[in-house]
Amino acid sequence: MNSEVDINVLVGLYNQKIAALTNQNILLEAKLQSLTKDFEVEKEQLLMQLLEAKRGESSPPKQRSTKKTEDYQNSEVE
Repeated sequence: MNSEVDINVLVGLYNQKIAALTNQNILLEAKLQSLTKDFEVEKEQLLMQLLEAKRGESSPPKQRSTKKTEDYQNSEVE
């Protein structure tokens, strides 16, 4: 059995493995960025919902004007 390795085969195999690992790394980075972007969008939506809910809770109930107040405001004095 020959114990020597053809350098061209070794380099070809090395390049294949490096390319596969690089592609996998790039795909994982893209997935991470996608998840980060989705998280930021979801966070923004939740903050907006929270802000709207707080506005709804803190706004005082609208006061209904009474008939006397309306009559007084609508009367014209010359």
